[in-house]
Amino acid sequence: MSDELISIVQNELDKDELTEIRLDKLLKLVDSLRKLRRRYSDEIHDIEIKSFEELIESLFELRIEKVLEGSKLNDSFDKQFLSILNTMRVIYISFLSGKYYIFNDKILCKVVSPFMRKGVLLSPGDIVLLPIHEVLALITSGYITPIEVV
Repeated sequence: MSDELISIVQNELDKDELTEIRLDKLLKLVDSLRKLRRRYSDEIHDIEIKSFEELIESLFELRIEKVLEGSKLNDSFDKQFLSILNTMRVIYISFLSGKYYIFNDKILCKVVSPFMRKGVLLSPGDIVLLPIHEVLALITSGYITPIEVV
């Protein structure tokens, strides 16, 4: 169990780009850790679980770093997680670099998929001003796109 996780982390360390991590490889580890948590409740097993959590956190941090440095996303099990982080990076950079129209701390956006906001149905093509925290959630959900300064 630990050898597999160490191998995955080492492989990620050795490569400049994101490695593809298959979910079926990880499910065995997840299942083993879940059984370990249920079966034992003592200090030695708590330390063992903690060491796995630290390795997993290191893997997560390595992968985030690669995404933030512009590594291409692959078909790994965590593609959706990393895609959201990449979207956050793009929004952050675009917002602070003046790429979006901003009025009263809100970003001008175009609706691309219908959704309800404050009891009003917004339709594709509608233009709305939204606070940045809503912009992030709605972009990642596929409802809006910020209007960019050209």
